[in-house]
Amino acid sequence: MKDQIHFTIKPEHLAVLGKISGVTLSPVSPFRYGKETDTAAGIAQLAALGICDAGGTIAADKKEVVTSLALAEAFTRIYLTTPQRVIEYLAYFGPDGKIVGVTNDNGMQLITFPAPNNAMLELVRQTIGVTRYRSIPFEAKLNRAETLVFSAMIDLQRKEMLRKFADGKTAGRIAVSEKEVLAMLKMPPGNTQWLSSGFTDLFKQERIPKAGDTAGIFASLAAKGLITTTGKEYSLSDQAVILARNHLMPSMYLTLTSGKGQSSGKTNIAGFSCIISGIHDLLYIDYNADDIELEAVSSATIHEYVKTFLTDRAVLSAMDGIAAAPAAAGTKERHFCSQCGASLKPGLKFCSQCGAKIS
Repeated sequence: MKDQIHFTIKPEHLAVLGKISGVTLSPVSPFRYGKETDTAAGIAQLAALGICDAGGTIAADKKEVVTSLALAEAFTRIYLTTPQRVIEYLAYFGPDGKIVGVTNDNGMQLITFPAPNNAMLELVRQTIGVTRYRSIPFEAKLNRAETLVFSAMIDLQRKEMLRKFADGKTAGRIAVSEKEVLAMLKMPPGNTQWLSSGFTDLFKQERIPKAGDTAGIFASLAAKGLITTTGKEYSLSDQAVILARNHLMPSMYLTLTSGKGQSSGKTNIAGFSCIISGIHDLLYIDYNADDIELEAVSSATIHEYVKTFLTDRAVLSAMDGIAAAPAAAGTKERHFCSQCGASLKPGLKFCSQCGAKIS
């Protein structure tokens, strides 16, 4: 087996590699995202690392790696935050079927060929676990406004539980007002301890509900069985209270993004996020335009999704049809993949044979 090739460069050298690659960059090539820098100085630094010569000609043993990254047809990005560190890893799929790995190592870009995908999968397995058990059956289909209000109510219930826990008391279900929900949504985005802050960050292009906007949102959440209403106060349903309790202290967040370049120059994107509060408490988040899906899943399910998008090249062809028409209204469950015809495993969001998303 061919030995792995490793080299580490600064982010600004990505653009320099693109300029000296000798090929037209694909829409998803990482060389498109490197910050502009002095090309001559960049070549000199790359030459010092043995990546090219003083004239900018790529070294023979690095040529295949650089060309694969320049012509990459697709990528999968894993972004995993843990209490100890942040892990960012990208797998770039070249047109020849080979995969190059790019790891963000304290701001430096560690490039590895062939990609260490199996090592990344093992790291995910060791970090989040790989069990089929999930603590609760929970699933909700919401729009972005409903998701923000619902997550704020989850956080308010969690606050009550944490206060009572600190006082050595038992927390009950609380009733909250519109004012309290809106105040929760003013939490600065990026605070990973609060679900509403995470969703505010995730939906940062969307307008956060304001006073007077929420009446219809509360009514819709009640109709979906997620909350109950008493006058102008609102409480979580039994199932939602259990969800709040099980995600009392989120410890990790995982985001997977996969992109496929198109001949138009655009990139089709698929992926999901996951909030991890324990080995059996994972909340899967799938979002497309204004459609949000929340589901309690097992760590084995997330691991299988990651494996599909990191190792199964057939997922690339499936991503060409991301914008295809959805399933006919009333279709509850598909038993066969519309892309490849393979039998579908119950509960999965993606075909385990070709990686196509299950509508």
